[in-house]
Order: sequence, then structure tokens, then C-alpha cells
Amino acid sequence: MAATPFSLTSTRWPWFLLPAVTMVILSVLALDGPVAVARDAMSAAFQEAATGLTDLTTAPWILTASGIVALAALGFVARAPTIAAWYRGVRLFHQACYIFATVALASATVNVVKRLIGRARPTLFDSVGDLHFKVGGWAYDYASFPSGHATTSGAVFAALALLFPRLGPVFASLAIFFAFARVAVGAHYPSDISAGIFYGAWIAVLMAVIFARYRLLFAIPQKGLPQRR
Repeated sequence: MAATPFSLTSTRWPWFLLPAVTMVILSVLALDGPVAVARDAMSAAFQEAATGLTDLTTAPWILTASGIVALAALGFVARAPTIAAWYRGVRLFHQACYIFATVALASATVNVVKRLIGRARPTLFDSVGDLHFKVGGWAYDYASFPSGHATTSGAVFAALALLFPRLGPVFASLAIFFAFARVAVGAHYPSDISAGIFYGAWIAVLMAVIFARYRLLFAIPQKGLPQRR
């Protein structure tokens, strides 16, 4: 299968970078400190729901689920009774691989970056404030920015939105909810989840462009995001 040239421009990166920078700056200036101070005043019901739901968008869960779907699709392809069924199985396999690759890349890179940046988590707010860094510290308590959960949330739901564009608004809402759940549980500041959700969404677009390069799942229009084939 012939590959088409890769172009970083096709990822529409300014549409992710510039809004992310804007939201991070505004969050640092207006939200991070006040939210950390007022967290105890948040709805107890929302905090409880967020605690119970937040781990649904961790990378291991999604990687495991997408890996199982990919293997099941391969098994179906091997026993497909018709050509049409075979194509459906191959397409499902590619979709599962796309989600797996997107989440794997987003999770691996953000976990390195946030530990190198070394921003203290909100749990340390009372002792060090909201802008304390231990650069290169590689410690859990200093791995707040960007949020890994928010990155995974942005990645998986953006990937699903690209695969199923009619449900895009639903997936965008879910991405925002699961990202903000990390603020409610006291694990991250608003600026952490702002950076994470945009980064994860961009990784989903980047991976779609890579798949499109090999004519898998997506096509690259002259304008706009990758489109499902």
C-alpha cells in the first residue's frame, strides 16, 4: 500500500496549541489558587462521583480494552463467513489499533513530560502554593502538569469523535467531564487539565494523520481535521 507524505500541518496543531496556552495562562492567573482553596466547598456528591469515575479514563484500562477488541477482531477476520464480514472485521481491528496507539503515545509522552516539569500537586498547596516546581524530580507529588488522566481523556474521546463524528459533541462533553473530575478529587489544578485535554486531543489527530498516510481509516482534507474514510 503506497504511503502519502506526512505533514505536521495536517494535524492543525495551532488550533490545539494556542487555545491550550490561553486556557493554561488564564487558569494560572484566575483559577488555580482559588480552586485549591475552595475545594472543600465543592459539592460532596460531585466529589464522590468524580472519585468513583476518574479511573475509567486511565491508560491501562483503555489500552487493555482496545487490545482485547483488536485481538477479537483478528479472530473474527480469521473466521469471517463473507467478504463483507471480513472487511468489517479488518476495519474494527484498525479502529482498535488506532485507539490503542493514540492512548499509548499520549500516556507515555505526558508521563515523561509532567515528571520532568515537576509541578507540585494541589495536595501540597498549603505548604508550597500553586506554582512550585521540582524540575526533573520524577516524584508523584511533583507530577501535576499536565494531567495524565486529562491527557488520556482528551486522547480517547477525540479519537472516538474522529471515528464517529456524529457523536462528536457527546465525546467532547465526556472528555471535559472526566478531565475536570481530576480537579474535584484534588489531584490537579485547572491549568493541568487544560493542558492535558488539548494535548491528548492533538495526539489523536496526529495519529489519525499517521494512519491516513497509509490510507487507513482516515483521509486528509485540504482544510479541517482528518475525516473518516
